[in-house]
Amino acid sequence: MSPEQLTEHLTTFSQERLITEVMTMWTELGEMERSLAMSRQRARALDSELGELRARGVGRGDVAELRERFQVAEARRAQLETMLENERVRRSDLEELVGGGRLDELQRENVRSIQREEEYMLLILDMEGNIDQLVALVEELQNRDAA
Repeated sequence: MSPEQLTEHLTTFSQERLITEVMTMWTELGEMERSLAMSRQRARALDSELGELRARGVGRGDVAELRERFQVAEARRAQLETMLENERVRRSDLEELVGGGRLDELQRENVRSIQREEEYMLLILDMEGNIDQLVALVEELQNRDAA
């Protein structure tokens, strides 16, 4: 709108409505200015922080640290691969020495031993639970007799 058209348009409003509109716009303008000031402040803070990070060279340090960690991980991977290959050779040699049938038998025996161990552990845990219940019952009876 041109200034003349705006003036003509505003003359159609009552004075109270114009005051309300001006106050509303004044409030909105104040909020926008505060928001703009906060945004500028945040931008300056971020710019300052970025400058500090660049000055310290953190980016390059991080890359160097990551490269070092990668090299350590690669060395560990190579070590584990070597260990795996050594274990495969050892097992192959053992199979040749003992015979495939004997090795299978030993593996089955090992599985049975592990199963028995698990059963015994469950039995022990169950017995411990029963003992705890008995101790609690004895304590309860002693407390009744004492009272």
